[in-house]
Amino acid sequence: MALMTLNNIALSFGDPPLLVDVTLQIEPGERICLLGRNGTGKSTLMKMMAGEVLPDDGDVIRQKNTRVAMLGQDVP
Repeated sequence: MALMTLNNIALSFGDPPLLVDVTLQIEPGERICLLGRNGTGKSTLMKMMAGEVLPDDGDVIRQKNTRVAMLGQDVP
């Protein structure tokens, strides 16, 4: 069973949309890496996985007791 599944995620803060029809499944033991240019939605996707941002459309399904941890981009 997947730890987390994102099905057909869409998110927009204006035009053009940031995420369109994104599908991702993370299985136990997998390691993932997000790569991309600035402003392409990497941090927003992580915030969505952590439950800090809700998608405009689609589903985020987390297995019970799954935790998402993030290291902030801004150093104090």
